[in-house]
Amino acid sequence: MLQFFAAAFFVTFVLTPILKNKLAEKGITGIDLHKAEKVEIPEMGGIAVLLGFSISIIAAYFFNPDSRLLLGLVVVMLIGLVGIVDGKRRLSAKQKVLALSAVGLLLIPFAKPTLSGQDLGILYLIFVPIFFMFACNFTNMLAGFNGLEIGTGAIASLGMAVVAYLNGSTEGAIISGAMFFALLAFLYYNRYPASVFPGDVGTLIIGAALFTTMIISKIELFGAIILAPYIADAALKYLSVGVMTRESQTPTELRDGQLFVPAGSNMSLARFFIRRKPLREPEAVLRVWAVEAVCCVAAVGLAMWV
Repeated sequence: MLQFFAAAFFVTFVLTPILKNKLAEKGITGIDLHKAEKVEIPEMGGIAVLLGFSISIIAAYFFNPDSRLLLGLVVVMLIGLVGIVDGKRRLSAKQKVLALSAVGLLLIPFAKPTLSGQDLGILYLIFVPIFFMFACNFTNMLAGFNGLEIGTGAIASLGMAVVAYLNGSTEGAIISGAMFFALLAFLYYNRYPASVFPGDVGTLIIGAALFTTMIISKIELFGAIILAPYIADAALKYLSVGVMTRESQTPTELRDGQLFVPAGSNMSLARFFIRRKPLREPEAVLRVWAVEAVCCVAAVGLAMWV
């Protein structure tokens, strides 16, 4: 497996600086809202993560032609395509939900409709594409600060890979492991101060890889623990302002190098810490990473115990 993981890291690491220069030339950029200078940063750099992941899985499939690896490759690539389209023309909420759920249907033939020994039958299969859509959306929503979404996704992917391996699923471990190493390589450029943003293509595919691993490795309960920070982030946003769009969000304020939550704005997992005490951007990100790491340790520990 190590050679496949090395491919994911190397390809992503080499392609990211090349890609970010091309994106800048084409004007595909976003404003870094949490910097005093409000500089423009190349966006959609997550394409490099998608390519690094895909080449890694293709190599793994060449040596081990298992249909579950092919499933992971197709699902993540299709979700990456949705992210690219959304980044270029902004899909409506309805269009995105339908697109993500449609891709999630591909998981149904590989799903075993049992949970904790109970056969849930058709009910389980109905919820597979719905929860897949939620997983992709949640990893897309937990974002906004340099390194936040990529670092959190890397930690979650590593945790999912370890749990899958402990559960005897080599294919699940390869899928999440490849995502971990691709994200780790991209984090070098996306960490504070970021020189490239992942865009939706880089955040949606995290949820796609994680949920696919959960289904094919049959580790739903452990996966739910790993995804808990994402669920908490989405719940805080919904409970604070209801359903929201990216455009309706009020940016976190920057004063003297520290972040402040604007009055009456939405909550999030990162803002939960910022509201308690104004923080520098890297400090807020590290707190969210720590929460995700604790959840991963808990899931791995539980997987080893049971």
